[in-house]
Amino acid sequence: MKSNASINRRQMLAGVGATAAAIAVPNLARAQTIDVVNIGHVIGISEAPFFIGDAKGFFHDAGVDVKWTVFEASAQMIAPLAQGQLDGLGSGISAATFNAIGRGIPLRIVGDRGIDFPPYGALPLVVRTDLIKTGRFKSLRDLKGLKIAEPTKGGANLPIVVRFLEKAGLKYEDADHLFLPFAEQIAGFRNGAVDAAVLIEPFASLAISQGYVTRVAVDTDAYPNHQISVLFYSAPFIEKRPDVARKFFVGYLRSLRYYRGALLNGKLAGPNAEDVIGILQKNLALPDPSLWRTITPTAVTTDGRVNMASIEYEYATFNRFGFITDPSDISHAVDMRFADYANRQLGPYRAPRG
Repeated sequence: MKSNASINRRQMLAGVGATAAAIAVPNLARAQTIDVVNIGHVIGISEAPFFIGDAKGFFHDAGVDVKWTVFEASAQMIAPLAQGQLDGLGSGISAATFNAIGRGIPLRIVGDRGIDFPPYGALPLVVRTDLIKTGRFKSLRDLKGLKIAEPTKGGANLPIVVRFLEKAGLKYEDADHLFLPFAEQIAGFRNGAVDAAVLIEPFASLAISQGYVTRVAVDTDAYPNHQISVLFYSAPFIEKRPDVARKFFVGYLRSLRYYRGALLNGKLAGPNAEDVIGILQKNLALPDPSLWRTITPTAVTTDGRVNMASIEYEYATFNRFGFITDPSDISHAVDMRFADYANRQLGPYRAPRG
């Protein structure tokens, strides 16, 4: 996958390590016209459908040439999208994205990019191992007073952190909250600056494998069916290039389904796993490639549709904590037409045989 990235994903994950068969598509002819689509994204396992579609040629087959840009945080993609530099983006859902929609930024949620339901969960709660060894942490109730790291204030991790604390009978204010990018959280665990965090895979497994954090809870226990990441389109892309937006989603849905074929019993262990792991390793370059077999990955839907109940909960949570400065009707920002179109083109999902 080529990118004019603002960061280098290989260097990023290498730094963390230092501190811590395509699905058959009946009656779908290869597109003859190739249109350029500009997509932004951040780093994490939720990028799997993008990596897969690029590597397997699913986007090209659908008639699009995707230009990728990597960002350090979801909020950094809003301005380029508003300025027309991006046609879409893959991201978790943060207060910033809701506020952008409320301000009239032409942003629409069009598809699933990662949803956690048992036994899949890519956002485990981890605690510094020495706190467990000393007895300071014995149960979720002991999160009280600990320093919990989140990537950004009012970011996509806030609702799941709230859910973990509420599961322990605690309030958000009962813990101290630090705001650090995932890579810096890893360093913070090592030097004692961070006590706990909800880490995205593969960062979580990297830290666990090096021994200085321990997984103490899985996100599906606190927040099942969490819509952790979505595909956004810009409204101008939808309105001015609807045919291209539909073509992109056809390739994207093939990617979601191929990734789903790599999942089995909560791991990357399905029929497509070896191929998908190779694609992930090429793009994310874990110091120890065998970790891909141990992580608990995120799941995806095979129809590309999102869990609206989760999106509404996210909005309500950000609003409850005062992060919604520009209210909006979120239902108007969700557009499932492209997912529906792709499903009509591809037909029902058929799981690959093992």
